[in-house]
Amino acid sequence: VLEMGPNEDIFQPEDVAPEQAEVLSVNTSMRIAHPLALGSVNDGQMIFHQKDAPPELRLISQAPNTPLAANPGYTYSIDGREETFIYDIGWGINRAHWDFSNPSRRIEWLYTPQTRLHHHDTPTELTYPWPRNFGRHSTCTASKAAGMVAGAAKHATLVVVKFWPSRAGAAEIFETIMQDIVSKRRTHHSVVSYSYGSYTNRSDDQKMALDIMMIVRRGVPVILAAGNNGPGFVTRLPASIADRKDNLWGPIVVGAVDNDGKKAPSSEELQYGRMLWAPGVDIKCANTSPDISSYITETGTSFAAPLVAGVVAEQLTEMNRRGLFHPTLRNKFIYENLQWKRPNGLPVLWNVGP
Repeated sequence: VLEMGPNEDIFQPEDVAPEQAEVLSVNTSMRIAHPLALGSVNDGQMIFHQKDAPPELRLISQAPNTPLAANPGYTYSIDGREETFIYDIGWGINRAHWDFSNPSRRIEWLYTPQTRLHHHDTPTELTYPWPRNFGRHSTCTASKAAGMVAGAAKHATLVVVKFWPSRAGAAEIFETIMQDIVSKRRTHHSVVSYSYGSYTNRSDDQKMALDIMMIVRRGVPVILAAGNNGPGFVTRLPASIADRKDNLWGPIVVGAVDNDGKKAPSSEELQYGRMLWAPGVDIKCANTSPDISSYITETGTSFAAPLVAGVVAEQLTEMNRRGLFHPTLRNKFIYENLQWKRPNGLPVLWNVGP
């Protein structure tokens, strides 16, 4: 999670320092964005298999009661009957990277008012005037949600939501997204992923929480990173608004596990509410370097949340087919069908679903 302290006016990344990131090479087979189709399932739904997939993708496609070693790649389903949209929030992405540059990868850009005001409403990473490369974090989250190699969803449209890194900029994110979803009639075809947090409870933080609930009540799943100050319970907004026993109607909070399904020591968790767990330790994602074929490793709940968003996006059509439009029904479907209890004891994200 990228966090903002009580006396800071911009969000600060705390997941992994740039010098700790391991740059990975990509072999030729992983650059191929058209995995082998294994067969068809129900009404046009297809099952695919990505060879040499990152370990975290192997974990989330591990079938119940089967050893992880039995799944050498990433198995996933695509339902092309309806277009779905992942609204991934950040500071832009490295659009030239392999994960995003394939012609079959559909990408849209959405800019908040503050971003437009500062003349950064361009399809690029937000790097100036700050010395830290802010685009690195959001390039990674978008990569985990919908990257052609590193992402969970290979078919959904990626909507890159670019916001201005200040409190005023953060406060307008979800209102901007809600307006876009409603105006384009995407209410039942969208999921939102947010990997940031705030230590305070100021009026702008409260506005964000209210805007999130407005989106959720329309039946749009909102996925939030739990935070990385564990072991311990979630204390920051907006994830803390889901920490109640009756949180089935609220946003979905995601904690991090390693690639064996064991809880990451740094991951926070909800004290009362239910939540999801997904890989967030040494995950592989797109890099922001000029080498458009390089990948880095990252750790944090920031990168577990977009994996969940990607899996949810690929299941929206199934939810709609079943008539699950109310937010509690959609969340119930997600909790009951898109995870299973691994040998290490935690219910971890599963992408194949019912």
